[in-house]
Amino acid sequence: MTGAVTGKRLLAIACAAGVALAADARWQPAHADPMPPEDPVKAAKSSAQWRAHLEAEEHERKLFYDRDRLKDHRAVLKLLVAARARYDRARTKAAVLAAQKRQPATDAEIRRLITQIDRWGTNSNLLGDYDAYLKALSDSYPAARSEMLDGHPGAQDTARRQLDQLTRHIKDWMAEAARSKDE
Repeated sequence: MTGAVTGKRLLAIACAAGVALAADARWQPAHADPMPPEDPVKAAKSSAQWRAHLEAEEHERKLFYDRDRLKDHRAVLKLLVAARARYDRARTKAAVLAAQKRQPATDAEIRRLITQIDRWGTNSNLLGDYDAYLKALSDSYPAARSEMLDGHPGAQDTARRQLDQLTRHIKDWMAEAARSKDE
């Protein structure tokens, strides 16, 4: 029993000494910071490696997400390509206007499929491409087709290149998603 009291007294003395030392402004602990100073070059390299790792993880996550929805992505691409083909088949300005009048119904169907693919609009890597494609089909592509029918093919060539590039990017991503494997 005496040992227990002595232990309590020693603890009280140690606490009082610690408070007294802390109150003394001249006192400094022997090791103020247990960590050595950080090397800024190594810190920057480490941060860059971490960012690259996170980007790779995000890329992989989106691949797997889109891989599981390839059937819907193929349906969206089919509708986009068909809408473009309607404009390309138009031989008169009236035919371009008729294709333009059909476009809102096609847009609604495509948007419905896009929402089915990614309800929150944050998981699929193709959403930006789909938006750009839809915008072109609603605005610049029919205007460029009309200009081409008036004898000015430059705008049509530019619009075609833009949609060809988007189509290629969409197909490349879908092919990569189809090849992706779980870990």
